Amino acid sequence: MIEKEKTPEELLSERRDRFEKALKGLRPDRVPFLPLFHYFPAKYVGLSYAEYSLDYQKFSGAVLRVYQDFDFDAVGLALPGAAMTLPLNIIFTKTHPDLAVNIFTIARAFHDILMDKYTKWPGRELSPNAPAQFLGGRFMDVEEYDELARDPISFIAMKIIPRAYGALKEPASPEAYGALIKFGSESSKFASAFMDLMINLRKLGYPIYPIGLGYAPLDFIADYLRHVTHTLTDLYRYPSRVKAALDSLTPLISEWSRITISLPPEALASFDVKTPLVFIPLHLNEMLSPKLFKEFYWEPLKKVVVDLINSRAIPWIFFEGDYTPFLETLLELPKGSVVAYFERTDLRKVRRVLGDHVIVMGGLPPSLYILGAPEKVYEETCRLLNEVKEPGGFIFSGSGVSGVPDEARPENLRAAINALNKCGVYQ
Repeated sequence: MIEKEKTPEELLSERRDRFEKALKGLRPDRVPFLPLFHYFPAKYVGLSYAEYSLDYQKFSGAVLRVYQDFDFDAVGLALPGAAMTLPLNIIFTKTHPDLAVNIFTIARAFHDILMDKYTKWPGRELSPNAPAQFLGGRFMDVEEYDELARDPISFIAMKIIPRAYGALKEPASPEAYGALIKFGSESSKFASAFMDLMINLRKLGYPIYPIGLGYAPLDFIADYLRHVTHTLTDLYRYPSRVKAALDSLTPLISEWSRITISLPPEALASFDVKTPLVFIPLHLNEMLSPKLFKEFYWEPLKKVVVDLINSRAIPWIFFEGDYTPFLETLLELPKGSVVAYFERTDLRKVRRVLGDHVIVMGGLPPSLYILGAPEKVYEETCRLLNEVKEPGGFIFSGSGVSGVPDEARPENLRAAINALNKCGVYQ
């Protein structure tokens, strides 16, 4: 007997139930697949990275095509480039919270308008098929830590933004005013295209959930103010200055993170999954000694995370690199309160140390999707699922590095999905 094809409404209900149960640490019918993409959709449909990063319609069409051709369980992150506007978002936290939530400005048009020095883009500084790069930069002298600590919003607005964004180097100039007007207009275009994409994905039966953005306070200093190299040096040479800056920045970043998911009831009602997720990518964690990690990295980050938990959001923390030395820090958080997405940490070790204390998310090494045979991908996916899916609360991401790698072979992605449908089932 031929099984009747499910309607989008049936798929939406099934996928929402599966995803929500996993977020609650429960055992759904099977492990859900929450994908993340950088340039895989562009490769899949034959777009250059430059087109994908610049043309919103082509970007949306490519992402939609991937969701049509592969079977996932919720709408993950699809990023056509690199973030470069966080200092702008942060300065509006107190006075213009509606502007502070504008976080999805991850496309080349904003780089072209603002002329930021944080990033390089395909078709601009890079070849058309090179992925966008976040380079960061040193835009603050060590003597300015005290000024940052006294008034972080004014310091970022008056000192950092003119230095980091070429179009805003003279804040009161016609060029700067024009760039900000263009930036606002472009933000509306991007938001409209992004919303249309979400509507079309929901029509395919994919549940939509509210998502915000958070940041580790020390990462903000390293990424946007002092550069990684100088920040690491500062921890040894000027620890009191860094600590004072973190004391001022942490409540500001925490407040901004909460604003990104502060939705009125009527807006929240439009989402299928009502609990907001807040994506927090970590960068410096594996570069620090245990002592420095605890004092300068984890304690400020934990304050941001706990504030989000108390706001009834779920922090979705991306532990870049190898987080193995610091796994036990997650036991300091309330049980089941965060989604812990690991890049290179052994998920089997995660389960041994943390059990069901966090919602675990991760996948296979990206090399398997790029170079492996489908049979090997299927085998390794089943092995991973059989070893880490219990006792529940596990979300499959494809790979640990970027979800679905840019260069992944489509047949390998299908093999992983087939394995998920076979070996990800809970009895």
